[in-house]
Amino acid sequence: MLASAAVLTAIAPIALPAPAMANSPAPAAAAAGRHAGPDVISTQAADVYPEGVAWDPTRRAFLVGSALKGTLSVIRLDGTVKELAPSIGMVSTLGIRVDTARNRILVAYSDFWIRQRLEVGDQPPTSGVAVFALDTGKLQRRIDVAQGLPRTFANDLTFDPQGNIYVTDSVSDTLKRIDLAGHVTPVVTDPRFAAQIVGLNGIVWHPDGYLLAVRYDDGRMFRIRPDAPADRKVAEVNLPEPLVGTDGLGLRSDGSLVVVTNSIGAAVGAPGGVDAVKVVGSRDGWRSATVRSRVDPWPVGGPTTVAVTPYGDYVLSGEVGTVLVGNTSDRIVLRRIPCSAAKFEGQVTSSTSTSSKGNVR
Repeated sequence: MLASAAVLTAIAPIALPAPAMANSPAPAAAAAGRHAGPDVISTQAADVYPEGVAWDPTRRAFLVGSALKGTLSVIRLDGTVKELAPSIGMVSTLGIRVDTARNRILVAYSDFWIRQRLEVGDQPPTSGVAVFALDTGKLQRRIDVAQGLPRTFANDLTFDPQGNIYVTDSVSDTLKRIDLAGHVTPVVTDPRFAAQIVGLNGIVWHPDGYLLAVRYDDGRMFRIRPDAPADRKVAEVNLPEPLVGTDGLGLRSDGSLVVVTNSIGAAVGAPGGVDAVKVVGSRDGWRSATVRSRVDPWPVGGPTTVAVTPYGDYVLSGEVGTVLVGNTSDRIVLRRIPCSAAKFEGQVTSSTSTSSKGNVR
């Protein structure tokens, strides 16, 4: 989540007039062909500061939340930004997933960061999952996962083929599940998940029947089998290096995992990594993993997560860290990972859709 701003010299946002939602593409987006996504979508929208992103195959566009306003917006390939759902309150809308099979958008929300910047009155610590209708953007329900906890931080989420939602709480030692009826139950409580600021963060569902999740602060990855016996639910994945600063994850159709790391947690007391994007793979069912490629540093400061799309993998930088340290910016950049476009040419996004500078190694 959060930003140490690097300078992107190759692509600069176009100066726009003052409306709250500016609708203007960067030159790279405007030049894109109808079926070939742009390398960079650079646009502006006031007071959005998106941290989470997902690809919406029904609109052929991106959905983003707002770390400051608790809204949901659409960003099209040409850079146009339009609000889809108004604010759901004094919260940040964070991790996003699109469930086309059930016509829903799933959004993790929390007031954890809002409390660092704004007065929330008598609002108790708040975390949950908001469910929106995919076709209309209408809010259908809010599901509380805080359950009276004095500290709570619902940060990211994913879902399985049955529609169960899994939510990471970055200051808790418990991973929670929400069934289709909205009932919240613990999947597992593990001391390796607990943290003071940002622990367990990015999470994905693997089609082989388990979850992969990574801690932001120390970069450990866990393989979690929700229905396994209690003593066999959680196993730490053997990594060649800690993935410190991991914020968002994206699972590709080839089974590899896109890992987005950033340095911006340091601004609020959480150890951070570097602004980078890595592709991680496994040959043994994610008992161990290796880094297959990386872009380090990522050319846009403060990347938070990735959307896997038919046009390639797009990494979001929404200036979240800027607002956390009390500054302002209206820039939003979605930049495609080099060489990620060709492998998705002609493919259809599944119903479990998620989410030139720098050194590619």
